[in-house]
Amino acid sequence: MDPLKPPHEHIKQIANHPAAVPVDSASPHLDFSRPNQSLPPASALSATRPVDLTTPPSCHGEPRTVLASPALPASASSPTESSQSSTPAPVLLSTLSASDGESILCIAVEAGEVDAGSGTPAKGEEGKDGNRSRARKNGREGRVYGGSQGGDIHVWDLETLSLRARLTGHEGAVLALQVVPAFGWLISASGDGTVRVWDTRTLSLLYLIHPPHDNIGDILSIAWVPSELLDEDEHAGHRRGREVPGTSGRRRGTGRLYAGCQDTSIQWIDLPPTPHPSTANDSSASHPSPVQSPHHPHSHASSHSYFSSSPLSHSPPIYKAPNKFFDSISQADKNRARALGSRRGSGDSLNTLGKSLKDSRPATPNESGAGQANGAGQAVELQFQAECITPFAHFGYVYCLLVGKSNDRSVLMSGSGDESVKLWRPTTSDLLPIATLSSTGEDCDAVLALATKDNTLFAGHQGGVVRVWDLDTLTCVRVLRPHEHDVLALSVLSSSLYASCANGWIKQWDLRTFKLENAWEGHKSIVLSSEVCRTGRGGWLLTGGNDASLKVWDLRSEDTKDSVMPADRGFQGELFHTLANFVAIKTIADDAHREDCRQGALYLKRALRGLGAETVILPGAPEKNPIVLSTFRANAPPRPNRFEAPRRKRVLFYGHYDVVPASAPDVWTNDPFTMAGKDGWLYGRGVSDNKGPVLAVAAAAAELRRRQEMEVDLVMLMEGEEETGSAGFQEAVRKNRGLIGNVDVILVSNSYWLGEDVPCLTFGLRGVIHASVKVESAISKPIHSGIEGGATSEPLNDLIRVIAGLTDADGRVRIPGFLDDVRKMSPNEQKLYEKIVERYKNLNESAKLASHSAFSDPLKALINRWRQPALSVHNVEVPGPAQKSLIPNSASAAISIRIVPDQSLDDIVAKLKSHLEKSFRSLRTQNKLSVEINHVADWWLGDLDSPFVSAMADCISSQWKLDPLFIREGGSIPSLPFLEREFAADAIHFPMGTSTDSAHLPDERIRVLNLENGKAIVSAWFSKIASFNL
Repeated sequence: MDPLKPPHEHIKQIANHPAAVPVDSASPHLDFSRPNQSLPPASALSATRPVDLTTPPSCHGEPRTVLASPALPASASSPTESSQSSTPAPVLLSTLSASDGESILCIAVEAGEVDAGSGTPAKGEEGKDGNRSRARKNGREGRVYGGSQGGDIHVWDLETLSLRARLTGHEGAVLALQVVPAFGWLISASGDGTVRVWDTRTLSLLYLIHPPHDNIGDILSIAWVPSELLDEDEHAGHRRGREVPGTSGRRRGTGRLYAGCQDTSIQWIDLPPTPHPSTANDSSASHPSPVQSPHHPHSHASSHSYFSSSPLSHSPPIYKAPNKFFDSISQADKNRARALGSRRGSGDSLNTLGKSLKDSRPATPNESGAGQANGAGQAVELQFQAECITPFAHFGYVYCLLVGKSNDRSVLMSGSGDESVKLWRPTTSDLLPIATLSSTGEDCDAVLALATKDNTLFAGHQGGVVRVWDLDTLTCVRVLRPHEHDVLALSVLSSSLYASCANGWIKQWDLRTFKLENAWEGHKSIVLSSEVCRTGRGGWLLTGGNDASLKVWDLRSEDTKDSVMPADRGFQGELFHTLANFVAIKTIADDAHREDCRQGALYLKRALRGLGAETVILPGAPEKNPIVLSTFRANAPPRPNRFEAPRRKRVLFYGHYDVVPASAPDVWTNDPFTMAGKDGWLYGRGVSDNKGPVLAVAAAAAELRRRQEMEVDLVMLMEGEEETGSAGFQEAVRKNRGLIGNVDVILVSNSYWLGEDVPCLTFGLRGVIHASVKVESAISKPIHSGIEGGATSEPLNDLIRVIAGLTDADGRVRIPGFLDDVRKMSPNEQKLYEKIVERYKNLNESAKLASHSAFSDPLKALINRWRQPALSVHNVEVPGPAQKSLIPNSASAAISIRIVPDQSLDDIVAKLKSHLEKSFRSLRTQNKLSVEINHVADWWLGDLDSPFVSAMADCISSQWKLDPLFIREGGSIPSLPFLEREFAADAIHFPMGTSTDSAHLPDERIRVLNLENGKAIVSAWFSKIASFNL
């Protein structure tokens, strides 16, 4: 007896019925609801799936052989049951936007190295193809693929969740995606009736698979079965009435692809090995490089951007003739479609059409302009053969396919609009029916989603029912009724089932008790798709909606959340939550938030201790914020010859935890103090300035210590008054020199790249002098201009004249001797600026260098912005409310002067006061002038010949695959020159943020990729400088 046969004697193969399309019905049309569309009623099938007109109105009355499930009590599953759940609520890590603005209909995940530190698949974890997700051992990054209604496939980096590419070519919606890790393939099925197979290493098209005829409609689902899982068929040679050569005792190709179609059929094709073996075997192909714009070919690491300006990979569109079955216009065509017979023959399921895409239909006008990522040869066209079809596999559309196990043998499962699930035995020559799992007597509609765990099948139905089937006994063991909204996607991770529904909500059940653990609104509209991937600390749930977004949810498992290193998965793992909690504390350096700043310092202390550092809190100046001092001690084993080994280095990192106020909160997209992820960026006040970089440096040291590879001591010094002038910082450092110790090099990460695409290394900062200039009259209150106007010296007029005398009509500073001590530019420095201009010229972005500048020449703009002194007037104020008829009795102005090497702070302050006083005396006024210096900070210039600088530049080049630009900045960091002098050590200024981070502005952000790469660069730099003999 066949072990796959169920223990019911009435099971038999379903007969092949003719097409059941009413001749007078409208042609079915795939019409997914658009983004921002209003919510549908309880049944959203018409808005999210093709309208199934092939299912007869009363299909229960047809003579079908089914396994009818008994009437079962529905499991209690109301949201109130989750109120006492011990399962942590999922946390939204990031929202990924579809660049074409279309709904995300399907998702696939290529695991890459998602299991940090593990080269083995997660135990018991199966994907939708029945194969365990495995971590690649070649070190290639993982990816997330999202198929959209517009026909594009979006490719996101799994580690940083940033968009890396977009695959185009499908003429219809992308309805199904599947990754085949063993061969590095991504398979996509579309409403255009074709299947495409992509090389995930190069993102190029390998195969374009056509339907056997034009009557199949949309391809709604796919499933991959490796060749070793196909059963040998003892009747293979005569299955279809004639001999099939070579089908007995032989495996052909790599495996078999099954496709569920709109015409109710299931089709299959055996795929050969990749047609471009040189690509598949090329070791360099396993490390994908960024998709390059066709206008900027990759020529040298130092002459292009890491980020593509057009991340597009294009495959040619196909020519699709009018579909007689679904796209017809005339009634005669419909009648002919219905009369078409189905002939199942035998023969090879692989048919190469013998021509490349280049030689097929004429290219579209925009085809030649599209770039194909790392194109590797020409794609091969294939075709499903008419002999490799199971027509009328269901009485409705085949919405979902899944590979699983039944009685320890591989089976193909299909869900359909006819309300049933069917089990099939995939053999080398045929697809044999095993059983039909029917919902007879239950209020269940179309089967829209399938998922498995071990020997249990979960079927999501239209109408909001999830049926649970035992795949060994083929019986329904439970019915879950979360609501009345369609269940459009199901995913299983560990011991949890996740159901994504048409009302935008996601339900989570504990499969050990079938208790509803969590329920939350995942999308503002319909949730159309879902997928899961395991991480070292739990897993992620990825959901796609018709709001043109894909959301990533962190599923914090109760049995792993406390057993994994906090640095696991970086800034998309535990560090995400650490940074989010840090951002939530309003560490604004003012009196109103003094307690918030203290709590922020305490939180940072606990976080760094959790990463393995010795941490203490140092008092700052009276009524000022405290300083956090943290030390990560070296723990690497001693070198073999300790007498010749270099002395252990000590690195001092300087940062700050205070932030500027979040002005105009209504302008922010999200709450400034609630960190949010979107499209590979993290948003929130302080994520870039400076909380994100602080945690990145700490995480780099923690990971080295965890591996016992930390060869340097890292002392981290974080103050809470940097944004307001670092009051009390210098005194606190001098007082605690014994705790800090001697220092070999200073590391700072508190500035930004010149743009978004090219990494930078900062070697210079201007100093600053902030001053207030005030003019007062002897009168104690304002006077009326109609009475006293013209008869008195007006303070505001005098102030305007004095301030106007600071610069001439061309903006040059008129203070005598102001430029006397400015260091002349050396030829080497001139070459650095010219290199920057040349790099941006190659990127066609040289205009960015001169933005907001009075100089159209980019070189002059950079020189004046970075290495020339400047004077600015920030505001002019008068006391009391401004009234048009009153003359204020005083007026004040805030000015600043940016100084450069080798100007002296004391000298410039003296010259400023002298010039203002001289100008004021020339006015012969009765008013009084006062000048107050509010804050000063000296300039800083790094040593480009320092071995520490060279080591950092090498580490940046190695990580980004780009040579960094050496830049200067017009801003100031007050404590940096002080620390250099105090510890007699060189300072390295390594920026992690980009020019669009919007520090101090609404929607401050930082790219996750920059944080992750910044962490990796710092880690490599620690290891590199440990070998220096200084």
